[in-house]
Amino acid sequence: MLKLRILSSMVLVPLIVWVVIGWPLYGMAIFLGVFTLLAGWEWTRLAGFQTQFGRLVYVALLGLAGAMLWNDPVWVRPLLALAVSFWIWALIELISYEDARSGFLASMPGKWIGGFLVLLPAWIVPLTLRGLPHGEWLVLYLMFLVWGADTGAYFAGHRFGRHKLAPTISPGKTWEGVAGGLVVVLILAVLTGYLGWQFRTVDMAIWILLSLATGFISVLGDLFESRIKRAAGVKDSGVLIPGHGGILDRIDAFTAAAPVFALAWLIWQVTGTIA
Repeated sequence: MLKLRILSSMVLVPLIVWVVIGWPLYGMAIFLGVFTLLAGWEWTRLAGFQTQFGRLVYVALLGLAGAMLWNDPVWVRPLLALAVSFWIWALIELISYEDARSGFLASMPGKWIGGFLVLLPAWIVPLTLRGLPHGEWLVLYLMFLVWGADTGAYFAGHRFGRHKLAPTISPGKTWEGVAGGLVVVLILAVLTGYLGWQFRTVDMAIWILLSLATGFISVLGDLFESRIKRAAGVKDSGVLIPGHGGILDRIDAFTAAAPVFALAWLIWQVTGTIA
């Protein structure tokens, strides 16, 4: 399994870097849109849609919403604010309910709404950041931050894991794994902040705190998808990516991290000293 994960990553990571740096924005929008719609198809399965027609309608609506929003900056911040609010509510439900089938987000209306607020920001955020100054590097940093947190958590959890994070939802995850992931995030933040952005003092502290918060929130995306899969009675969201499962299995952490990072960056850009 680990070998398959590594081989898949060796193909996907260079491809994504090429898309972010080398493709025009509309090409990147189409590329991300395809992945988002595939993830949306997986979501409809986890959400319990009973008919192929219903699944197709949902994915079509998701695609229409993304096509309307991706190049319209007026709606980006409201979407991000809604997404962040959704993740706060998801955290409350994760803490409040041990049963994966309990809570509003486990209901059909909750899953309808949740699919849009989980997947649309994962499509829109990279495009929004790409349009900002130094946007390509912001997108890549966000992606590598999430991957770094996930990789650090995986290896630290296997080596040092003792205390379960959420045993009823994802028994394999531990607090030691979370700590290991945050150590990787801290190293990335310090290196990129000091050498890349050349932040100092207050800006450097904000950058590190933003990175650590994003890395920590990424765990919530992973746990939330685990909760949805547990309620659906499946191990993986799909089989499209060898060693990883489905698209949702690969982007679950990113879906939570992206709106938090992007909204904070946009606010910091307006109120702070960054260009």
